[in-house]
Formats: sequence, C-alpha cells, structure tokens
Amino acid sequence: MFTCKIEAGFRVFIFIILHFVLTNCIREDMSGCPRDDGGLALKFSYDTNADSRLSTAQGVDRLAVFIFDEKGLFISQVNDSMTLINDDYAMELPYKQGSYQFVAWGGYDKSTYQTSECVPGKTYIDDFFLSVKRQEDNRVTNQPKLLYHGMHDIVELNSKEKTIVLINLKQMTNHIRVIAHNLNQDRSDNIYIEDNNGKYGYDSQFSDDDRITYIPIYEASSEQSNPLIADFNVMRLEKDREPRLRIADKTGTIRYDENLIGKLIGGNPNIDFEHNHDFTIEISFDNYIPVIIKINGWEIVNEEI
Repeated sequence: MFTCKIEAGFRVFIFIILHFVLTNCIREDMSGCPRDDGGLALKFSYDTNADSRLSTAQGVDRLAVFIFDEKGLFISQVNDSMTLINDDYAMELPYKQGSYQFVAWGGYDKSTYQTSECVPGKTYIDDFFLSVKRQEDNRVTNQPKLLYHGMHDIVELNSKEKTIVLINLKQMTNHIRVIAHNLNQDRSDNIYIEDNNGKYGYDSQFSDDDRITYIPIYEASSEQSNPLIADFNVMRLEKDREPRLRIADKTGTIRYDENLIGKLIGGNPNIDFEHNHDFTIEISFDNYIPVIIKINGWEIVNEEI
C-alpha cells in the first residue's frame, strides 16, 4: 500500500514537470519559446537639437492619439492626461491584430485647439485637421499651449508578439518676446503678429486657413521709460513664410509693419526653425523707425537705415 502511494505521487510529480516544460519557456535567450503576449504599446521621444538636447522629462503632460486603419479610416481616439510624457511613458492599446497608423498631438488642450470631426469608419486621415481656436474676427486671444506633433506609418501587428511603436514628437509652438524701446510714453501702442499658420493636416503640414492675429500678454510696468514688452505663443514658423510683426498706435494706425521671419528672426544666422523655438526680438525705435534690432542677442543690420 505504501509503495503504491509513492508510485502515484511520483507520477503526479512527473506530470507537473512535463506540463511546465511543455507550456513554459526556461531558456535564457527565449529562442523557440511560444509567444502569446501580443499587444501594442506606443512610446514617444522628443526631437531636439543634438547640440542642446533636452531631456524628455521636460515634455508635456497630456496626449491625444488618433488611430486609423491601413486604408486611412478613423478608428478611435485615445487621450491621456496628468501623466508626464517622457522616456518611461508607454500608452498601451487594446489591439492584437490588424494594421494601424497613428497621429499624435502632445500637449493637445481643448481650451486652445480643436480637431475636425472624426467619425469611426467614415473619416479619412486626409480629412483630419487640427486648428488653433480663434475669435470670430480671427484674433487669437487665448495663447496656444505648448504643442507637439508625431505620426507613424502603417504598422501590422503580430498576434503572438507585442509590438512597440516609437513616435517622434516635434514641437509645433514658439515663444516670441518683443521688447520695444522708445515708443509712446503713455504705453498705448499695441503689438501683434499676423500669420496664416493656424491649421494643420495629419502630417503637421500647413493647411489653407484664414490669417489669424496673435494677441500678446504684456509685461506690467509702472515706469513710462521702460520698454513695452509683449509675449506671444505662436504656431509653427518656417523660413520661407511671411508672418508680419505690427505695431499700431492708440488710434489703430499701423506705425510699424515688418516681415517677422525675412527681416527679423531670419536675420540671425544661428536660427534653426526646426529646433529653435524661443525668440527675443529687441527693437529700439526713433519715431517708430527701428534704429537697433537684436534677435536673441544678435544685432542685425537694418539696410533701410
């Protein structure tokens, strides 16, 4: 009787060992192991200047990902907020089979941006747009929040292996500080920027749009002798485009009107619009005529003087 119990126990032990070997992988290199952990995760990295690379820990804390199938039809939108989008972040998606493509807007904030309507199974990726919110007269009074764009072409999932997709995020917004010396002592002048850069397709390329007027936030000053300082957040800038920097007096008459890029920011040879997104424009005027212009500390030559 005792021997029978030992033999029965031994058979159970052998069965357990065989079951473990057949259903689990014990090889260190995982070769030949069955994989049943299919799934999809999105990872994100920030495109920065290699000479002054920033940590992704300085990124955004919200994200909107728009998912399309291989034909470009919209499937769903996934949002994440209150989570720092950095190297440690991953967005897990509930897909194990199929082919998908992705459009990501990092920093997407409905208070300053809006997207075109996306209807699952009906909206095509070519009809997907993001726009800056503006007033009926096309004034942008609510400064655009820090925004990044990224996308990834079609990815085909393997149901037996987890797919990790890396999406590179490029900054779409710019901060511009205008420091204007020697304007009216009553500080009644208005500084603004006009451009038609308020609408983008799924690939972050400019789309046809009305010209918009960016309204700044002025730095408070009680001293009339202090310069007029205006801070702007504006959308994407490019070398060959022609946004305008304008200054109007209290009657609304435009007293200064210049090409923001061609004559001002672009005058600094060190500017790279792909990686530089913070600009300080300092201008000293004499009766609204610029006599000294500095862009990020670089003095440029005004050929009209």
